[in-house]
Amino acid sequence: MKETQADYKSQYWVNLIDKKGSQDRIGKKMTQIVQAVGSPDIDYVWFDFHGECKNMKWENLSKLVAIVKDKLLGHGYFMAELDVGFGQRELINK
Repeated sequence: MKETQADYKSQYWVNLIDKKGSQDRIGKKMTQIVQAVGSPDIDYVWFDFHGECKNMKWENLSKLVAIVKDKLLGHGYFMAELDVGFGQRELINK
């Protein structure tokens, strides 16, 4: 966490694993680690993707978007346009 903070400063971590079984234990440990670091530059949310979106209820992703939207709008981004793509692999490998 500290290494990525040096490069990226403010970060938003989204945990998408289940809140059941062995994944629940992993998610709880991740939550404990983020809390132990206690950095004001790391925002963290645990969104049970499988629980929220089971039975193909993809519209429930709007819940996650609502949670992270304001903070993510404050982050910058990088965008690049590539001159090569699928079907032009020989140009990439030059």
